[in-house]
Formats: sequence, structure tokens, C-alpha cells
Amino acid sequence: MPHADDAARPRFPRLAAAQIVASAAAIVFLIPSSCARAPRYAIDSSIDDSAVASTLSAYPVPGHWRRVDPRKADIMVSVESSWGVFEDVVPGARTVSAEAYAVAGDWLDPRESLRSAETGLVAAAALAEPLSSITMPRKALAYDGLYPGDSGYPLVKSLRVSAVPTGRDGRGVFAAEASAYLDALPEAAPPTGLTWIGAVGDVMPGLGTSAMLLELDGPERVFKRLLPVMRSQDLLIANLETAVTQRGVEWPKTFRFRMPAAALTPLMDSGVDVVGLANNHVYDYTDIGFSDTVAALKAAGLPFIGAGLDWNEALRPFDWSSEYSRSSEYSRSSEYSRLSASERVALWALAAFPVERTGFSGLVHASVQRGEPGLLWADDEAVAEIERSLAARKDDGSLLAVSVHAGYEYTYGPNALQTRLYRSLVDAGADLVLGHHPHVLQPMEWYEGGSHAGLIVYSLGNFVFDDVEDNPKGLESMLLSLGVTDGRIRTLRVYPARMDGYTVDLDDGDAIRSLLWTMSEAWAEE
Repeated sequence: MPHADDAARPRFPRLAAAQIVASAAAIVFLIPSSCARAPRYAIDSSIDDSAVASTLSAYPVPGHWRRVDPRKADIMVSVESSWGVFEDVVPGARTVSAEAYAVAGDWLDPRESLRSAETGLVAAAALAEPLSSITMPRKALAYDGLYPGDSGYPLVKSLRVSAVPTGRDGRGVFAAEASAYLDALPEAAPPTGLTWIGAVGDVMPGLGTSAMLLELDGPERVFKRLLPVMRSQDLLIANLETAVTQRGVEWPKTFRFRMPAAALTPLMDSGVDVVGLANNHVYDYTDIGFSDTVAALKAAGLPFIGAGLDWNEALRPFDWSSEYSRSSEYSRSSEYSRLSASERVALWALAAFPVERTGFSGLVHASVQRGEPGLLWADDEAVAEIERSLAARKDDGSLLAVSVHAGYEYTYGPNALQTRLYRSLVDAGADLVLGHHPHVLQPMEWYEGGSHAGLIVYSLGNFVFDDVEDNPKGLESMLLSLGVTDGRIRTLRVYPARMDGYTVDLDDGDAIRSLLWTMSEAWAEE
């Protein structure tokens, strides 16, 4: 029987159970996402909470996340400091910082590398310190032959932030939140590695060596196993002890050297980046030969220092950067893209060799100081100019180097002029002095002056030389390689070499290396 109020009630259609469920689902779908529960996160309890807090202050979680007890967390956040090869992609984590470390040794320690078989990674990490803290007179040791910046170098300390969903996350909401958080963190750049500055002594590719260089496989035949070492240097410096000419009148002296201009290209292809001309053979074919030399080097695009057509050109340094521009006056086709940081080098050259037996004097007969094209002689004025330039650049972040041609031939110790001049250059701000002319190796010295310190190599010896007077002393050589960051020497490597005729190769014995370290240790004790 109808109720009296039925007529006043609104009428609704009856809904099937399936329709009710579908309508409820539609209502849930239409709820704004802002109404969804904010992710709850916790910090991994296995980590020192204070250390994590300081890290998360730099890399904070999103503001709408709520920190809770780990048992109630939707996302677990952790910060991990780990050792190993740098990895920029790690699932579920973001590497936010990475720094290269190394084990340090005394610079006169003949060891260059630790072996993992003797010093495991854990032990090495305990001994290691940031590469940026290692400076001469200490050097960074390699690890299994690898240095900071080399692929696979393991002594890298990385800081990683991870965010991993916990419990049920059927719709992937928390996984998406965690991923978005990690994606927003800055990616760590690869740790700064070493820039390698290489130096060799006297290079005299006369007719024999030049003829080999000009063959199809010339560089391989002349430099043999040293060729990849030369090419691996980011900057390779050499003293070009010859005129580059086919003309000119021979100077009346005992030895006169010249090479064809065509051989400059394979010399550059071998890795030589800049050459010094402040030596006693650049003027062997007088003014015509010297002018040809300058013209040939400019045409080939091979930078030179320590000589020029006038005073300003002879005094001008070679400024190099690991971001070297092809539009530079002296352009090169080489790329330096593997470097992880920009380095700069400024390089000058001076001549101070003794008067020859024939009476040839660099100052009197070949110097730019006499008002004609020629080499830069180390007189008071030139040395003062270079010292002023060194002082002006001392704090600009560049490695400052001076190449000097001085000393007595075939003597294993520096003379008084070398010692006084080279140390004065360091006092003025030089980080590196590279000596040559004696044709044999002489000691290396870490010199600490009044306000500055630097590495002095009194003689690099010959490197490749057509004529060494059949003197076996002159066959022993080396390529010195300096690992640099931020304009400071962090390590050094010695590649012992031995000449044979018109060629040079790595030396397999220990005699040359032992000679160099023994001389340097004895010199340091004087």
C-alpha cells in the first residue's frame, strides 16, 4: 500500500551493481593528484645520519616528501661514498661528485706505480689522498700503471645519492617520484685527470733522419716504441738543433747541421708541438739559413721560441692551452678533447752556451741583440725581461717554463752558469726549467728558492741526432713527462731512451734510469 509521502519523494532509476562499481572508479580517477598521499621517506639507518644530513642539505629531497620511521617509508634514501672506477650511470642512484685520489711518494722515488697484487684497492684507498693535494717534491704514483684521468683508474672516490621505493607500489607512483628526484640532481663530471707535458732534448734530424722521416712509415721507423709515447703527450717540447734550409753559406765551424723543410710535417705528426731555436746550430748557414728556418716553421705551423726576426719575436713566449684554438697563429690539427680540465702553459727559450772552439759566439755572431734576426741570448737584458714576464704571470694558473741551451758538452754535471741562471729563473717564478746542450743527461733538481720552487732539468740529453761524434755517452736519452693539474706538477715519468744511428727507441735496461736517479739523488745531497 503506497505511503502518503511517496508522491513527494523524487524518483531515481535503479542502478545495477556493475554500474555502481564503475561510477565509484570514475570518481576516484577524477580526484586531483594533489590529493594523493605524499611520499614518505626515510634515511638508510646503516649510514651516519649526520653525514647524510649534510649531503641532503646540498641535495634536498622534494619539499612535499615527509620523513617518517623507516618501517613506514615508501622510499628509502641513502648516501654512499665508494671507491672504484668512475661511473656516471648507476641504476637507482645518481653520482653527485667524484674526485681522483692517488698514493704519494717522494719525487726521487724511482717507483712510478703501485701494483694491485701487492697493494690491494682497500689498502691503496687507505693510503691515498686527493690528487689536488699532491705537489712536488712529492709525486702521485700510478696504480697498476694507470694515472688519474686514464680509463679504468680505480682510485676515484664517488658520492652517490640513491632513492629506492620500499613495499608495495603497484601504480609506480613512488618509483616515479624517486626517479624524478634523482634526475633533478646534478650529474658529477668525470674527476679531473692529469695533463701530460712532455719534453725531449736535442733533436737534429739531419739528412739521414730526415730521409727516414719522409718515408711512408717514417715516424714509426725513426721513433719506434717511443712514437705512441710522444703522441700521447698533450704538449711535447723539443730543442730543434739545426737550420731548416737548403741554402746559405756554411759558418766556418766544426759541425754544421741542416734539415729539409719537408721533414717538419712528419716531425709534427710524431707529436712534437713546439720547438726551441735558441741553440748553437740554428745559425749554421748564417742569415739566409736562419731566415729560411723561421719561414719554414711558420709555413709548417710549428711554433718556435727563443729566436726571431726581431727582439719582440724572439722574446715572445709560446702560450698553450689544452683548449688550443685552430684559429691560432700556429694552428695544429690535433684535438685535446680527452682532457677533463683546461690547462695552460707559457714557454720561453734562451741561449747561454759557451763560445765554441772555432770562436763562434752565440751573442756576438747569432743573437737578436746585435740588431739582426737571430736567437735570444741570455744577457742581462733578456733574462730581466723574461723574469719580469714570469713574475707577472706567477699567479695566473699557468705552468711557466723556460728552455735553456747551456752547459759543457759531454759532462754529467751542470756548471756554475747553469746552476746560477736556472735557479734565478725559478726564483723569478718559473715552475720548470728545461736544459740541453751537453748532449748527455744531467741531474734533475727540485729547487726551493726564497719565494718560489720549481723543477730544474739540467740536461735532457740528445733525443735524435745524426752525428754524436761516435761518443756512446750521447746515445743515452729520455723523454720526460710531467703530469699537471691547475698549473702545478703532480707527478713525473721518465721514459729512458737509446739512440741507434738515425733512430731512437725505448731502452729496455735499467742503466739509463738508474744513472738519472743516482745523479739526481747525489745532486740533492750537495
